Amino acid sequence: MNKRVRAICIIMVIIAALVGFLFVNSLEKNPELDKTKTYLIQGKENLIAVYKDKLAVKIPYDINIDKEKTVEDLVKNNSEETVLETINKILPEPIENYMVVKHGQIPLTAKNQKNIPETVINNKRYILTSSLYSMFDTLYNEKEKVNELNENIIVDVLNANGRNGYARRTGETIKKNLGMKYNAANYETNLEESYIILNDISNDKAQDIVMQLNEKYFKIQQVPTIPTLANVVVVLGKEENVPFEVEVTGNSAGVQNSVNELKKAGYKKVTVEKEATKSDKKIVEYAAEDYFIAYKIAKILDITDMIERDGLKNKVRVIIN
Repeated sequence: MNKRVRAICIIMVIIAALVGFLFVNSLEKNPELDKTKTYLIQGKENLIAVYKDKLAVKIPYDINIDKEKTVEDLVKNNSEETVLETINKILPEPIENYMVVKHGQIPLTAKNQKNIPETVINNKRYILTSSLYSMFDTLYNEKEKVNELNENIIVDVLNANGRNGYARRTGETIKKNLGMKYNAANYETNLEESYIILNDISNDKAQDIVMQLNEKYFKIQQVPTIPTLANVVVVLGKEENVPFEVEVTGNSAGVQNSVNELKKAGYKKVTVEKEATKSDKKIVEYAAEDYFIAYKIAKILDITDMIERDGLKNKVRVIIN
């Protein structure tokens, strides 16, 4: 072999090595997301719907699309186009691009990053579309409605516990800490439980109000019975003997710690169930009308995952396993 042929061979080997290196390197690194576009990212355990730099919604593979098919089934058995089309039928806002992540992770820069709202029916997890639309209104569309400015939100505070001046004192707390307006009055009768009526207010704003109040057992009243122009109504009950249970399940040391925290916070009927639902993360399960009860409990225990479960009645279940 003469020197010229040998040199050509060496150059070809070098070029092949460089091409191979660049190819492997391209697999190791995922491309950066364009912050002005929307993506459906297919990862190892989730689909992630990314809406520009505003919102990223994680969709776990084990959530059901329908009674027979999970998100994982959808991804494994269909083309990317079909997956995108199916997910777009569920999400309030359409996704335009599809990306498969094979190595590592893509850093998400979205301002709001959330798990998709879900409910459990007959031991199967489903997407809770009603909460999904509310989440998009609040976090993605970012509607600048005048009545969502704190100073223009009106809260009716109704005293149903018989304590003199309690509604006014509670209203002053809301005004001082949140800057909202309030109307204070006595309810027509004394009640054991407390109630919240959502007339024209986002979930986030209602959560802010509930966290300012001492009451723990706020039931959502689905059919408003109080004529008012207020955005939200809170009815403050006695809560001395509420027929409501907080069940803490699991076998870990954290179970007793959680029980102690809840009793310290004033929850009276707190029980422990050792043989119960298993989970690899902490979860608070609740019935739809008990969302705000569950929300306060989750905040006390620093739990971020909440699941609406069909069948629970007058009970919130805390899974610690």
